[in-house]
Amino acid sequence: MNQNNLNNLLTPAICEDAGIVVSNVTDDSIYIGAMNPDYIKVKEVIKKIESEYHLKVEVNQITTMEWEQSFQDQLLQSVESSQLNSQNNLKNDSFVSNDAENLNRSNESDPEPLGGFSNIKEINLRFPGQSNTQETVDIPKSLASEETQEDGDDDDDDDDDEYDLDIVDEDNDEALIKLAQANIGEESEIENDRFFGEDLTASNDPVIAGVASILSKSFTLNSSDIHAEPLEDRLRIRYRIDGVLKEAFAFPKSHINPIVSRIKIMSRLDISEKRLPQDGRIRCLLRGRKSDFRVSTLPGKWGEKVVLRALESDSSVLNLSKLITEKEELKLIREMSKSPYGIVVVVGPTGSGKSTTLYSMLSELNTPSVNISTVEDPVEYTLDGIHQVQVIREKGLDFSRALRSLMRQDPDIILVGETRDKETAQAAMEAALTGHMVFTTLHANDTATAITRLAEMEIPPYLIGASTIGVVAQRLVRKVCPSCSFIRNLDKGKDDLAINFGVKKARFLKRSVSAGNKNNGCPICNGTGYKGRVGIYEVMKINDLIRDLIMKQSNADEIREKAFLKVGRTLLAYGMQLVKNQMTTIAEVERVCLLNDSQPEEE
Repeated sequence: MNQNNLNNLLTPAICEDAGIVVSNVTDDSIYIGAMNPDYIKVKEVIKKIESEYHLKVEVNQITTMEWEQSFQDQLLQSVESSQLNSQNNLKNDSFVSNDAENLNRSNESDPEPLGGFSNIKEINLRFPGQSNTQETVDIPKSLASEETQEDGDDDDDDDDDEYDLDIVDEDNDEALIKLAQANIGEESEIENDRFFGEDLTASNDPVIAGVASILSKSFTLNSSDIHAEPLEDRLRIRYRIDGVLKEAFAFPKSHINPIVSRIKIMSRLDISEKRLPQDGRIRCLLRGRKSDFRVSTLPGKWGEKVVLRALESDSSVLNLSKLITEKEELKLIREMSKSPYGIVVVVGPTGSGKSTTLYSMLSELNTPSVNISTVEDPVEYTLDGIHQVQVIREKGLDFSRALRSLMRQDPDIILVGETRDKETAQAAMEAALTGHMVFTTLHANDTATAITRLAEMEIPPYLIGASTIGVVAQRLVRKVCPSCSFIRNLDKGKDDLAINFGVKKARFLKRSVSAGNKNNGCPICNGTGYKGRVGIYEVMKINDLIRDLIMKQSNADEIREKAFLKVGRTLLAYGMQLVKNQMTTIAEVERVCLLNDSQPEEE
């Protein structure tokens, strides 16, 4: 086997496109990790390896985060071995995609009505003693007959903890089993279950294929938002990558109406309404993965601007241990989330990852023995076993009304997507006092100002102090690219802020990168110096001292001064720990933290 030829086949571009990483190669076998082993491009790569190199291919499924980490590690090794930093072959249009060519053939005519799509059904019904290849369901032991349970005792030992009660009711069980097995009819088409399939990118219609490529491009760039913005002479497409908007490509002015109309059709919006804002949602299957986009349109001078927020439907990212790098904060957050009752408030600016943190807490608490309900606007993550309520303000279903209704649904844990008014805040805190665990978000700068923000909503101090378990503030900072940075000792007089927090060495961007030169040939960060983001957290657990300050209606400065005397640390201290661990830069931490607060006191 020629190793060089195999490397030529499994290039970084092909591995990224197929979502695979090579873990090991032997004389007769190759081991590959794939996000979706059934993806058609993965099968094409396997077929080519088997036919051309006569190797046995072993494929294991990996998560999205495992693939991203492995793929970046392999890219970094390639950079270091071949010294790609010396090559200046990457141009400023590195984000320009050939996907845009699909649209250049279109004209001003409106797109054809709805392109091809497929309804993806994931229900797999399987019954004891019955083989049904079309519809099968796993029914719990409590619904199985006594004889079936006895036959399967050995196989079900591991599942004993899943159900608290082993209920056997022979008078009713037979009817329940027949009901589960009955073919009542086709499932009703639910709006949220409607998928647009892989065939979109292969469509002969340039608008259908081009819009699908715009959506698919967001995965390649790992972006959180897509902006389709009409200007006077063009339609500009921008992607928000690691919190920063970057222009990818532009289309002629004649493409504005066809592209916007196609996006509105996919998100089930009214294409004839161009004077009022609209909100919708797109669910599609692209590159072998389910993808959700929240769509918002807004009329403007040159046409409707469309912004799509990529909603991560992969529940594997909902892991507190992956989000929070420091053990002290991780322990505090887990302790607070596992309290039997009370309220935990997460604060931070828009796009700082508050929802991801909250859902990671819920993911750890989600068991069949717990009733979890959420009220959100919009529903960003989909978790099995959790009842999620979408706010519909035009119908009168707002946060406070939905929360009052949830209290009659026998809840154990409640998530309120956002506390924005007195009525919602008071209802959430009263729920926390009546034996429920409540999670919510609030717009505030840090943990101390979150307490005063609740006071500004005219919530009584006794209610805040008695119900609040803790407050978590968070920000997102960009992770520094190892190949575009270097490590040096800090200089007194220049880096005093970091030195005061005990940092001795830190990573700094190379001069060519910090000057804005994007032609350094780095395949990991495209010359930006940063790739990916990591959270910084400030956790304030409410103790007796903080509770006394709340009852005295102390201001934010007084609370902040006493907040971390025993446990916890400020956002700035957490960020400087990331600098110390060489995960980010001093400049990046200074960008997102309030430097006039949380300064270390000189002894």
